[in-house]
Amino acid sequence: MISSPLSANQVPEKKIRYRYETSGRWYKGSIHLHTVSSDGHLAFDQVVQKYSSEKFDFISVTDHWCLPDLNGNRETLPLLVINGVELDGYDNLGTYYHVLAIGASLKASFLTRNFLKSLRNFYSQGAVLIWAHPHWTGNSIREGMRHKFHGLEIYNHSSQCENGSGYALSHWDGMLNHNPDFLGFATDDSHFQPDQPYWKGGWIMVNTTDCTQQKILEGIHQGNFYATQGPSFNSIEYGENTVKVETSPVTYVRLIGPRRKGQWIHALDKKPVRQTEFELPPDWHYARLEIEDAVGKRAWTNPLWQYE
Repeated sequence: MISSPLSANQVPEKKIRYRYETSGRWYKGSIHLHTVSSDGHLAFDQVVQKYSSEKFDFISVTDHWCLPDLNGNRETLPLLVINGVELDGYDNLGTYYHVLAIGASLKASFLTRNFLKSLRNFYSQGAVLIWAHPHWTGNSIREGMRHKFHGLEIYNHSSQCENGSGYALSHWDGMLNHNPDFLGFATDDSHFQPDQPYWKGGWIMVNTTDCTQQKILEGIHQGNFYATQGPSFNSIEYGENTVKVETSPVTYVRLIGPRRKGQWIHALDKKPVRQTEFELPPDWHYARLEIEDAVGKRAWTNPLWQYE
């Protein structure tokens, strides 16, 4: 069963479990990309082949206001394609948003060209709703709190390459202060313009048993994934009040909590870190992990606790 995002000012009191079950396989996915069906510059088949050639296991094609037409060919594609769409528009208070909707049950009949009605339609059908590039769009944390988003793009590669507005980590921490289950995604937002070939810059890694629509979407809804620009979390395990992670070779490992709270490990003498353990402070209402490699590329877990 898919749980609903919390309302704007609701902070749950009970941590019910640790997030992350990493006994399955990590599957690599790009969940924000465009084709010639909207403002992209490559056809659907070309985009599929590009991501397949880079060993992506799944993608979600999120053209503006239109769903991909697979014509029954889903099973013949070299990777899994999950239905997706990018919505944009104004809410009742005049704030402009871009939102990704991702889910197996998405249908073209849900698209009404009315932003809020379409948002409600997709939410009612169990779609994952992702607040897209809030820094680039100029949204505030308070504006993000108005709607039932499941998470946000903490890194949008195209926005970062274009004008340095791709990161939204402060938005994420602001949202986590109010909803400590809020999820973080890294995306390409690829369009494949000849002069702007931005892709392979941000993706998610979902841990599950099989690369099927059902399993991947369950993993996303549960937050059993991490967002990355390249570095990897290989395993995430818990003790009674500790978290232990094994990663690709990195320079920094950070445990980030509310406001200015945090812990960190820094590789000394240029010897990379591959394994780290932190105590989890019981008075934090959320904690997330961030790793950074020697060239500054980062990866992020979702908040480590899940709530009722």
